[in-house]
Amino acid sequence: MELKIVRSDNALTHLVLAGKLDVDGERSIGDQFRDLIASSNTSFLVDMSGVSYLASLGIRLLFAGAKSLSENGNKLVVLSPQPMVEETLLNSGTVKFIPIAHDETEAARIISGM
Repeated sequence: MELKIVRSDNALTHLVLAGKLDVDGERSIGDQFRDLIASSNTSFLVDMSGVSYLASLGIRLLFAGAKSLSENGNKLVVLSPQPMVEETLLNSGTVKFIPIAHDETEAARIISGM
């Protein structure tokens, strides 16, 4: 599992995840992801187009991040998940708390609250 920071400024943190977000994937990026969330006061755009599998531990990582961000009025938005990953997010009910955007324009609207 890989985590790459594409953008990090006062307005937004944009991450790209790639690989399988399963037990091993969470182990390899979990601490870095949690540290980024804890040290930031921005909303997060998490590009998951490169994530081929999402397990419950990965959902928990995203959910905990979204919850932490919301305490400061920020959001976590998932960008462009693969169909199987999107289905997992939908079936788990996670999308009630973590919105999905299919392009950056839609993500910007969600983050800005419009």
